[in-house]
Amino acid sequence: MFEGVFGGPGGLVPNTVQKRLSTVGLYLIAILVTIFVLTPLYLMVVVAIQSPQTLFSGGDLTLIPPTVSLENFRTLINGTPTVTYFVNSIIITGASVLLSTVLAVVSGYSLTRYDISGKSLIARIVLFSYMVSPIVLAVPLYVIFFKIGLLNQYISAILAVTAISAPFSIWLMWQYFQNIPIAYEESAWTRGASRWRAVRDVILPLARPGYISVAIFSFAVAWNDYAMVRVVLNDQALYPLTVGSELIFQEVFVGWGEQMSMMLIMSLPPFLVAAFLQNYLLQGFNLGHG
Repeated sequence: MFEGVFGGPGGLVPNTVQKRLSTVGLYLIAILVTIFVLTPLYLMVVVAIQSPQTLFSGGDLTLIPPTVSLENFRTLINGTPTVTYFVNSIIITGASVLLSTVLAVVSGYSLTRYDISGKSLIARIVLFSYMVSPIVLAVPLYVIFFKIGLLNQYISAILAVTAISAPFSIWLMWQYFQNIPIAYEESAWTRGASRWRAVRDVILPLARPGYISVAIFSFAVAWNDYAMVRVVLNDQALYPLTVGSELIFQEVFVGWGEQMSMMLIMSLPPFLVAAFLQNYLLQGFNLGHG
């Protein structure tokens, strides 16, 4: 309706001006989103690297720290079980990532290459199970682990977290393997390679973006999980950072600086993983179309 008035041939606003306005608008939106996202991160870092003496000097929050201090981190490391919680997070997350990735690769390949009756329905049921809230699985898993004597162990936390990430991981690898032509394997077979060797030497290298994306996704789920781990673990010595930090924050001596330092410690590993593996993540979620 307004195209003939504001744009197009003979319009009041030339096309070049429209393009510039669109570009300016996109830049403004990008800047606003960036400010919205980075402001909390900046405040977290600023509070974490300041000593309690300079944090609220003059009664106001110091947004530009005069000096960088590691006092808050030393307080956490020396006065709380932060190191223990961090190691527990590494153990639970690492094992869950490995288990979820192996399940995704094996299941995704099987659903793609083997003639399984109703495999499309199976894959969609697996994806649907991911949409179920994790807390719904908590009680059944608690009962199962209680019956078989696995409660309050690393293995129970690992399996519980894997139960959350595995369904979507399997669906993603099923989609990814469908974009790798079977002709590659057939070519290897004609040269005398077994199925396992063809998978190892041909398919897995081609599927690297897919399973690295699965590993990143599984890492994010396991590292940030709270509910499932809290249900299956009762021993504080086994708590990961997500659960242990709650106990630390209840300590009387823990202030804003220590809390933000804990948040920074929890945020760094996911940030580093995403920063170094973002190219694989984009390729993997593109499902092989590039």
